Amino acid sequence: MNTLIIMIVIGIITSMFGKAKNNRGQSQNKPTSPNGIGEIRKLFQELTDHELSEPSPIKEPTRTSPVMVEQKKAATQNLEKEYLQVRKESEFSRERAAVSRQQKEISKEHVKKDKQEEAGTIFSEYPDAKTLVNGIVWSEILGEPRSKKPYFAKRG
Repeated sequence: MNTLIIMIVIGIITSMFGKAKNNRGQSQNKPTSPNGIGEIRKLFQELTDHELSEPSPIKEPTRTSPVMVEQKKAATQNLEKEYLQVRKESEFSRERAAVSRQQKEISKEHVKKDKQEEAGTIFSEYPDAKTLVNGIVWSEILGEPRSKKPYFAKRG
């Protein structure tokens, strides 16, 4: 009974020291929220307050003169021209890429046809590995059935 009470007291004391040790290790710079959103909000608030506190030059409302209107129209026309030019260039590059792809495909087809013409017939002197494998497979398919080739000869 005595040992049980001593063990309980020791457990309570160690848990108190453990909590005190955990609290001492925390720094004040760590954000209070687990994902740091609180700290981000503080920084954002400080930045916006700083920007609002700086005096910004106040622009007086002015009338738009005909010269300014012409300049704006010229600027928009320049932008439209640049847009059309970039669009034409991109279309041209896409067409050029498509043509090069088609040429590559055509050249591949010519190479295949040349190889077939060189072989002449299906039966060539030096068949490749794929042809040999296909030949073995077809000989098994078209050959004599397994029932006609017993493992052991019948003893009579």
